[in-house]
Amino acid sequence: MLTMQISENEIIKRLIISEASFLTLKEKTLLQKKLDSFNDIALMSNKELSSIINRSLIKTAWDGKKVLKKAQTANFLMQKFGIRWSFFGDSDYPALLTEMKDSPYVIFYRGNLDCLKANCVSMVGTRRATFTGKNAAFDFAREASDNGETVISGLAYGIDIASHRGALAGKSAKTAAVLPGGIDSIVPAGHSKTAVQIVENGGLILSEYTPGTPAQPFRFVQRNRIIAALSPATVVVQAPAGSGAMITAGLALDYNRYVFFHEACFNQEAKALDAINAQKLSAMALREKNGQKKAYAKSLNSPERYVSEGAPVVKNYAEYCALKNEDFCGINLKKDNGQLNLFID
Repeated sequence: MLTMQISENEIIKRLIISEASFLTLKEKTLLQKKLDSFNDIALMSNKELSSIINRSLIKTAWDGKKVLKKAQTANFLMQKFGIRWSFFGDSDYPALLTEMKDSPYVIFYRGNLDCLKANCVSMVGTRRATFTGKNAAFDFAREASDNGETVISGLAYGIDIASHRGALAGKSAKTAAVLPGGIDSIVPAGHSKTAVQIVENGGLILSEYTPGTPAQPFRFVQRNRIIAALSPATVVVQAPAGSGAMITAGLALDYNRYVFFHEACFNQEAKALDAINAQKLSAMALREKNGQKKAYAKSLNSPERYVSEGAPVVKNYAEYCALKNEDFCGINLKKDNGQLNLFID
């Protein structure tokens, strides 16, 4: 896959635009078309920006010169590490990402972007996965890889890394890791070797964040929406109530994707994880502002709740394929607004 050739001036301009997190995708693409040089936006005031996008940004903090320096650093890192890009509207931009309400303006990547054109399955779960949970993730991903699928996950500890390694052990060996920061820095660092193996085997490392951007807690949640969007189905292998994996399941439903739960979510080891998680939620209820409300909302966002509403449970990849081919996605999951009310702030 060859990245579209554009001038250094143009790429720096787009890198600056990508850093304007207060802009919508539509506004970013408008600026991309309207402005000729990176200096046009780097030297632009909030008032001037507001006039172009027809929305007031007077109270928005914007330091164009500072962002220009970051964009220039990102461009240097891209050249140094062979990082490529795909902007919204480019011919190689992943089609499934265009179905999101908040599609990323750009994705940065290393590896084979074409692996996303194969059948894909997203796999998510807890970092504190049990032995059975990690084995379940590895086996499921290996069988998916044997069947030519690309496995999507987040390279984190636990279920994520087991999924990537299972895919690497399969026949196609293709897997894609979505990172919560710039892809010049692998998070966690202990999984750098696996990241190299992913790229070497025709897979992909990608992120919506410019190179040099550190991983921060809110970016993990933002990353999860891309994991959910890149596949027609998300499989939750093992996850306690209120976890990041359960947030990803909700995002998948938002994007009209299928959501499946592996039986490893419900075994005795998983129940032990649930007990530990319940203690943490109780502590949250006592410690944080509005803690009781938050803890209650998280407790509702559980695999058991999804299954009670119709989400399918599978024990292996073969069952997953059989149910997906039957177009069984748990029609009772849809509520009045098309989404379970499980994600109260």
